[in-house]
Amino acid sequence: MSEIFVEKLHHVKTFSFLRFIVGVLVVLVIVFVLLGPWLFPPRRLPHILCAENVKILGKVLHIYARDYNNVYPPPEKWCDLLIMYPEMKPGQFICRSAFQEGNRERCHYAINPNCEPNSPNDMVLLFETKGGWNQAGGPELLTTENHKGEGCNVLFNDGRVEFVKAEQLGELKWEVEKEQNPRAGAGDSGNFRRPGSDEELHYWLKNMVWYHRFTNEEIEAATGLTEGELVASLKKFDIRPDNRPARDDNEPLLVLPYPGGRHPRIGFLEGAIDPQRETKFSVFTPWSRDSYVVVDLPEAIWSNLGLTYLAHTHIDTIWTKQGIELKKLEWNHYPDGRLDIERKLPNGIVFGVKVRPAREAVQMELWLLNGTEELLTGLRVQICVMTKMAVDFEQQMNDNKIFTNPYVACKSSDGKRWIITAWEGCHRPWGNENCPCFHSDPKFPDLRPGQMHRLRGWLSFYEGTGIEAEFERIEKTGWRKQP
Repeated sequence: MSEIFVEKLHHVKTFSFLRFIVGVLVVLVIVFVLLGPWLFPPRRLPHILCAENVKILGKVLHIYARDYNNVYPPPEKWCDLLIMYPEMKPGQFICRSAFQEGNRERCHYAINPNCEPNSPNDMVLLFETKGGWNQAGGPELLTTENHKGEGCNVLFNDGRVEFVKAEQLGELKWEVEKEQNPRAGAGDSGNFRRPGSDEELHYWLKNMVWYHRFTNEEIEAATGLTEGELVASLKKFDIRPDNRPARDDNEPLLVLPYPGGRHPRIGFLEGAIDPQRETKFSVFTPWSRDSYVVVDLPEAIWSNLGLTYLAHTHIDTIWTKQGIELKKLEWNHYPDGRLDIERKLPNGIVFGVKVRPAREAVQMELWLLNGTEELLTGLRVQICVMTKMAVDFEQQMNDNKIFTNPYVACKSSDGKRWIITAWEGCHRPWGNENCPCFHSDPKFPDLRPGQMHRLRGWLSFYEGTGIEAEFERIEKTGWRKQP
């Protein structure tokens, strides 16, 4: 009987111990539930921290609009003005996911200059971009790289902040829809080129969506497609901003025909009405896949006959004075990235351009044949390098340029990166701070009837501070003599 008692006592003790353990666990669970958020604060995702910064920036943008007669700050100095408000701290301009110690990046956001306080609620007001300051623009500046390509934070005009996934970025509204015939080319005076085949359409949509980051409105302006046609075509070819193919670091610099539809200049637009795209090509920078310069080759040709060719409308040429309209052309493009084009003028003068990209530079050639029956003299050429779409190079000034005939170089806002151009036979190195652009304009020798001459040009990118030494290095490549 004593053995039975001992066994029962053992069971009672075991049950009491288990009940004690269960009680302790219950208490711990209650403590964790009640005190957990204070003892172990949740780790917030980087894009949530970034969204909080965007929300604060949006709040101050609306405060500014309240203080200044219902207008947002001027796009070219919005950061300078917002940082003056007591609500702002320098760190709130930074996306922590993109920030790297040692970098001088001051702001990872850009403002949409098309958005005003009375614009639609769903229009983009602020969005993520790469490091800079006072950045303003559209989808060409937008980046998903701050969050591993998954998407980016966007502030809408009504104050909402959303993390928009990469595959949905093409649906964002950047401009007010204009009530006009889309085939007339929005804001482009009817200067559009409607693709003649599915193959052409496919090529230009890839060009505009993947690389030039055009909005749907800009694509309609460049192609003359209706909104419905464009949406159907993008779906048919499965072209989206987020499925652009990657490029190998060892590939040549990316060179593409410029599609038009977006003016390549910032200022002095009245001096370049209806810019024709057949003389323009884009060269993408090696440090940013969305930054590029637009080269206008040739922008203009003068001779003893007068203004013999002009790639836009500004002043009369010898042809417009006669009521002659020149045929619109297109670049020939090749799988290895080369471009070329040839134009014959009504009086028999023929000129052509060849563009050959390599890994370190883009080499160019401009040739001209005197097909007239008289001597041609005073053959001056204007060749423009426009930096509107190159991030950190869009300053409207000439203080950031060096003119050392034949080399002309433009430096970034931090002074560490350079865009360099040069032309054989340069007679005028100069820059137009309004556009902004820079030139190494060449001159052909006098040409007898039937005589042809070639001029060679160079465009490259450089990172460093020894720009004069870089000029010397380029000179040693012998680029003037290369075919």
